[in-house]
Amino acid sequence: MRALLITYSVILLLGITSLLTDIHYFANIAGFIGAIGFLYVFFKDRPDEESEKEIKMRRYWYIVLAFGIFFSLLLGSLWNDKMGGMA
Repeated sequence: MRALLITYSVILLLGITSLLTDIHYFANIAGFIGAIGFLYVFFKDRPDEESEKEIKMRRYWYIVLAFGIFFSLLLGSLWNDKMGGMA
């Protein structure tokens, strides 16, 4: 649970920093964290029998990582006035 909260706070901090400073790279870093996290959580080997707690924690990870991709799209790509240029 601690790693989940730390990851969420880092993603939230990057999103807010991007919003306040108008530096879109911070939101793109949050999206990168979200994308790599999705790959790790989705392709991680799981036991055949999972407890309810493990299923619930995996669902929480998906939600937190989706916020990273959401911030990346909203504040990094769509808010950028030069779409695709990154300059």
